[in-house]
Order: sequence, then structure tokens, then C-alpha cells
Amino acid sequence: MGNLTVRITKSKNISFMRLSLFYLIFIVQIFFTSPGMYVLQYPDVAKSQTMVNERLLSELNVFKVEGVPQEKLKGVTLACLAQLNEVGKAYNSFKKSTGVIGDRLRESKFAETQIRNGKWGPIIEDIFKKYLAAYNPIGNKSLDDEFITLKSSKGQDFEAIYYYFKGTPNGVVPSIIEHFKTVMLYETILALKKKESELPKFEIVSIDETDFVQKFKRNLILGEPLDVRIRPKSADEKLTVRINGSPIKLESMGRSEYKLYYKPSRVGDYALEVLANDKRLFASFKVVPPMFRFINSASSVSGFVGEPIVVTLDSSYVPKGNGITFESKAAKVERKKWILEVTPEKEGLFDVVMKNGTTEIDRASFVSTLKPDEMVSLMDVGGKPSDMKNANKLESNNPFWQVVDFDMSVTMPNGDFKKLHSSTRFLRNELRELEEKAPTGSVLVFENIRLLGQEEGLISKGRPIIKIKG
Repeated sequence: MGNLTVRITKSKNISFMRLSLFYLIFIVQIFFTSPGMYVLQYPDVAKSQTMVNERLLSELNVFKVEGVPQEKLKGVTLACLAQLNEVGKAYNSFKKSTGVIGDRLRESKFAETQIRNGKWGPIIEDIFKKYLAAYNPIGNKSLDDEFITLKSSKGQDFEAIYYYFKGTPNGVVPSIIEHFKTVMLYETILALKKKESELPKFEIVSIDETDFVQKFKRNLILGEPLDVRIRPKSADEKLTVRINGSPIKLESMGRSEYKLYYKPSRVGDYALEVLANDKRLFASFKVVPPMFRFINSASSVSGFVGEPIVVTLDSSYVPKGNGITFESKAAKVERKKWILEVTPEKEGLFDVVMKNGTTEIDRASFVSTLKPDEMVSLMDVGGKPSDMKNANKLESNNPFWQVVDFDMSVTMPNGDFKKLHSSTRFLRNELRELEEKAPTGSVLVFENIRLLGQEEGLISKGRPIIKIKG
């Protein structure tokens, strides 16, 4: 077949080129005008800024002023901070009412509609003017480049409200408000002291190094409380405790000892911060949902009908208390502290359900078989007992009996179940492939083993062979 050439006119070619150029400009414009994923980090940045401002505010509150100008600066600074807090509250209300989470943090609706083109813009400008009127008479420097006119990277001058809030993403607004607070607090303290203020210095210690916080579980089950004792060196030490940035109240136990009792409301990772004068402890803990988990090395997932299967519960996932029960429609289940005795009443695969009251939390699968008569082993080609890797066939331990057929089943860790039949005593290829593809932790059961005796007409059953794939 010959080559096919399509010719287009010069005008159409120019149109295609223009269209491609417009698409390129459109994509580039979106790239440079849309805030990136960095915005999602700003809520956590604002929390850190809040912590710094709290320390600066504490320093300002205890400072003893001298003279009317200093007294006025301190009072105006505190009043300006209160007004900025109102702006913060307005943002929080906007966030709650409009659902500002995820990608909406990258939108700029609050900055544009409620600050630059709304009522909060003039209020913030008035805050700046009042603060500068009190600061300038005794301040160490001019703050016009912070609150009046700011320069861009190209040297252009912009008014403060335009500079800070033009197209500003929602998620960045709290950080800017905290920035205003930081500048006011820090510069006020400098002006009052006539020297640089030293930010608090902390010795950061780990949970293993500290001597004032009791060690605690790092893995909690939902519904289980964090119950910790904190023992500062003296009763005069001021303690501050936060979990995920929120302050937590402490219960005084007397004799310079406090109790931290916190009950997490959701599953996830938690950050604990404890401040005691010059020491700061950072630690983390995880809250997991209650689950039916047991220690594999001390438990079995298979057994015989009428005989107990012993299961050792994993206390990191199974809650304490009598409200947690275990039951099964095909077995009798008895709990003795962290030990379960599961006695199958039927042959086959069955479930044991973990409940909290009447609510099912989780379940696990077990296998039960009828107790057989004759011992059977996996053997290699030469007829010697062998492991699964080198096994070639099933043979009765008693040479009087010979295996004629059997079933091999595999129970996966996730509960999936597959069974194949072999019409001879040999492990045919399909069985080997099933075993090889089974994931680690799978239960392999050789069952329904039929034995033929040397005496004609004598038939028996072989005892199942149960293997856990390592």
C-alpha cells in the first residue's frame, strides 16, 4: 500500500500553531498563578508561630513598665493583639461554615472577599496605625516596612494589605496573622527593654531520657485512655501540656505530682508536648482501632473437632475489660485473660467473632478437621520423612496402610480458602503451584486422606497434616 500524505492549507497551519500557543500560555499561567501543595503545610506552621507568640506574650505580661510612654505601648500592644484575635476568630468561622479543608486551603476567598474587599481590611490597617502611634515615640527603629509600605523582590512598593493578602490562599491567612503578632510582641519587648529579647531556650529530651514524665504505652486502642504521671522537681515549676497542639488540663495529685488523663476520640497519630521550665519533652503515640489479633508464635489456627485450639491474644489490639467477648456459631469459645480456648464443634473453616457488647468489631478464621485414625507423613522420593520443600508424596507411618487419595487446602491470612484433590498419593503439579503461590502465614492442610489396607476391603482415614507456611 503506498504512502498517504495529507496536505493542509497555510492558513489552517497557522491556526493550529496559534491554538497550540494559546494552550501553552494557558498552562503556564495556571502553573504560575495557582498555589502549590506547600499551602497544606501552613496550618502546622501557624501552630508553631502560636507557641512562640505565647512565650513572648508571657514575657510582655510580666514586664514592669516605667513611665507613661512604656505603659501606653504595652497597653496598645495587648489591645492590638486582642483585635488580631478577632480576625483569627472570623477566619475560623469562615473555615467552619465553608468547609476549608484539602484543596480549599489553596483558594483565596477569605483574603480577597473579607480582608482586601471586606470589613477586615480597614480594621487591620487601623490596628497597624494605633500600634505605630504608640511604638514610634520609644521604638528602636521604623516599622513602616512591616506595616505601611513593603517592597517586592523587584523593588516595587505596595501597601501592606495588598502585599500580604493579594491572592493569599486561605491556609496561609492564620500564619500571616500570627506574623503580625510576632512583630508587635517582639518589637515592643525590644523597645521596653532597650535591648534584644532572648527567646526561651529549652533542653529537648526524649521519653527515655526524662525523669519527670512517667513512661507510657506508645500504642493505644481506641477507647483506651492515656494515663500518665508527671513529677516536676519542685511544686513551683510551671507545667504546660499539649496534645496535637491543644492544651490539656492536669489533675494535681499533691506532693508535686500531676495526672495527665486523655482519652483520644479518633484513630491516628498523636503528638505529646510537655514543658517544665527549661525542659521540653516531645513524644508521640498511635491510636489504633480494636482488632482481633493474636500472637502467631503462641497460637494455632487449626485443630480437631472436640479439642481446644489455644489462641494467645495480642494486647496491643484487643481491648481490656469484660465488655469484649468472643463467640462462634461453629465452636465453643472460652476466654481466660489473654488466652482463648476455641473448641470446634463442626468440621471445616469457621469464624470467631470479637464483639464489644452487641457490636461486632472484627473476626478471624480457623480450620477444624475430624480426628483421624492413622498417622501420615510427607515423604521424599526415597520414602523418607521430608519437609514441604522436598516432599514428593504422602505415606502412612504404618506400612500396612497405603495412601490412595487426599485433599490439600490452603487458608490464606486474609481468610481466602482454596482446596484441590489428588487422586494418588503424589503431590501433583497443581498442588505444588498452589503451595508456592500461597503467601507467608497461610495454613496448608492435607486432609480427607483415604488409606487402603493390605487386606482386601480394609479402608481407613489418615490423620490430617497441618503446615503453616513460613
